[in-house]
Amino acid sequence: MKLVVTFFKDFVSPSKLRCFKEHKHSSKPNSAQKQLINFFKKRRARKLMVFGLGPMGCIPLQRVLSTSGQCQEKTNKLALRFNQATSKLVNQLSSELPFASFEFGDAYDVVNDVITNPSKYGFDNAESPCCSFGRIRPALTCVPASTLCKDRTKYLFWDEYHPSDSANELIANELIKKLKFRPVNGADATSSAPAIAPFPEG
Repeated sequence: MKLVVTFFKDFVSPSKLRCFKEHKHSSKPNSAQKQLINFFKKRRARKLMVFGLGPMGCIPLQRVLSTSGQCQEKTNKLALRFNQATSKLVNQLSSELPFASFEFGDAYDVVNDVITNPSKYGFDNAESPCCSFGRIRPALTCVPASTLCKDRTKYLFWDEYHPSDSANELIANELIKKLKFRPVNGADATSSAPAIAPFPEG
């Protein structure tokens, strides 16, 4: 069994961000996230990839809430701290389960490069969403009455929170190269990646 876990939704909520900023341990994975990973562990997931956060201070929601319209560095720092704590947790699980492969996928640098150099990747807009509600941003995000951009493939973000389909595909491909994922068709059967021991019986 191969599984992929992300904590994006748990981090971008405005209420969660307030909690993260108010509590000194806020950048650490919470008990629910630990329970989620342990759930997969009990299900004997052979390979578990946990993806970290990108520069969350640069999503449209955070930009529109800032006074300058720029990225909120405090939020970005929280994301980095969260990634460090999550990576430590995943490494701990790996040491506890030698018969499985638990890995942390650090997506921060990949996503940050796309945001910082959008034209390099074919995007014209990396700051505002393709689907928005005009002046009511960000009280309402992408709803039936929202206005859509002319070409969604040129926008890095679909709405206040989420990357566009084009961005998701690009980021996924960049992560595949960075993390050296093995093709699902097993084309790299000669890979020198260490073998995973079988699950113990009983």
